[in-house]
Amino acid sequence: MAQVRTYSQLLVQLQKARDKALAGVGDKAKDIVEAQIQKEVYDKPEGDYERTYGLLNSLNNFGLEYKGVSAQVRIGHNWQNMPYNPSNFQHGSNYWQPNDYRQYISETVHYGTSGNLFGANQPWHKAKPYMDLAKEEMKNGKYKSFMIEQLRGQGYTVR
Repeated sequence: MAQVRTYSQLLVQLQKARDKALAGVGDKAKDIVEAQIQKEVYDKPEGDYERTYGLLNSLNNFGLEYKGVSAQVRIGHNWQNMPYNPSNFQHGSNYWQPNDYRQYISETVHYGTSGNLFGANQPWHKAKPYMDLAKEEMKNGKYKSFMIEQLRGQGYTVR
């Protein structure tokens, strides 16, 4: 560990420890969201169409974002990583606008807001709130335990 002689040096070291711990927590949070996507979306049968796993494979840990002296990790989708084949109705269609629907997929799946866009009264019209479920899982003590684990891994004593 670095030697700290001043208050400003202490702040720098604490922020470095926080940032390293948050990066590890972000990776674990992404794993939780992936598990919720698998459970809520892909483990449920929804008819006869080819699964692309684009929603799962587009999930990213965008890393740390700083807001003043605080930091946060953002987990979300990079929709450009989703496959796109409008002639096969994969995340788009040549018959409606916008024909590239990828940027709306995560919200549509999460909230069940497709309406009749992909056929009437289909199983995929139901909300699959995978992100809300992952947030709840993190709130129920996992965030704290992940943070403690990451800080202890750096050699800090944490209660």
